[in-house]
Amino acid sequence: MKLLKVIDYGALIDMHRTKSKVSHFNNSPIKVGNRDHFFSLQPINLAFHIDNHTSNLESGTFSFNSSIRSGDDKNDKVTGEVFLRKDSKHKPNVIFVHGWRMDSYDRIKKIYHDRIIKNYDWNMYYYTLPYHFDREPQASTYSGERMISANINRTVQSSQQAIVELRGLIKWIKEIKGGEIIVIGISLGGWLTNLLATVEKEVDIVVSAFYANNIAHSIWNTLPGKYIRRDLEEHGTTYEELNKAWDIMNPSKAELLVDKENVLLISGKYDMYIDINDADILWNSWGKPKRHIYSCGHSGIVLSRKRIAADTLQFIESRLEK
Repeated sequence: MKLLKVIDYGALIDMHRTKSKVSHFNNSPIKVGNRDHFFSLQPINLAFHIDNHTSNLESGTFSFNSSIRSGDDKNDKVTGEVFLRKDSKHKPNVIFVHGWRMDSYDRIKKIYHDRIIKNYDWNMYYYTLPYHFDREPQASTYSGERMISANINRTVQSSQQAIVELRGLIKWIKEIKGGEIIVIGISLGGWLTNLLATVEKEVDIVVSAFYANNIAHSIWNTLPGKYIRRDLEEHGTTYEELNKAWDIMNPSKAELLVDKENVLLISGKYDMYIDINDADILWNSWGKPKRHIYSCGHSGIVLSRKRIAADTLQFIESRLEK
């Protein structure tokens, strides 16, 4: 246990070598209103840019304009990678949602990609979160800096942008390609996948690994958020105020719309990025769907790849057979 926490702690020290150079604090009001309206579905006009063809697979990128305008042109152009099977219609579609501060899809690909290519006839979509990768503004210090920050309302809008974009992507796939929709999220992507499952009925299967639940709690009480918390406190923000402002982003406060039998949650018992007690709250609030708790920290995303892949793919297989 101690070694697992040391590994996580060392990774956190390395992560915090790159931190925001300026304050992001802003608490100007944002109109949230009705939750269903805030995360409402907006159709998209998706374009493929296919540049590689084999006998049973074509791959490239996809793009579309975000329906939620942040005011940053780079961030408002959604991009991602796509891998389509031959005769790709009416086949299962896997959408991957990566984690905070990741600067490529590599960590997710190392878990799932080759295994799916080799063993399953599924289409794959790698979605890019707001302010990450190609969507990262020029002035950012690191990928994802502006998605979760002391800018309280931009953080809310970023979650709105991600959910509305994912809903648009799901609608497009359902209408143009058909087939089941499987969403797999890792870390921050796991939290957003859970949030998506409270607003989108068209998701067939959800896998959420090393997920947060209450982002306000994570920022205030875990090490990854320490500099954001400092920025907030220096401007007089209390935890109670933050928790209230970010309440709409808490999936445990909403009803699960996906069939509970089609939900798999994965957590690390010794995770220093995610509070296991916060992860427990979501699991309990959703009526205890299937769950694996590994004896690892957040570094399990790297150290437990084979197990994550085996548990995930076995679960998806079993649910697709129903």
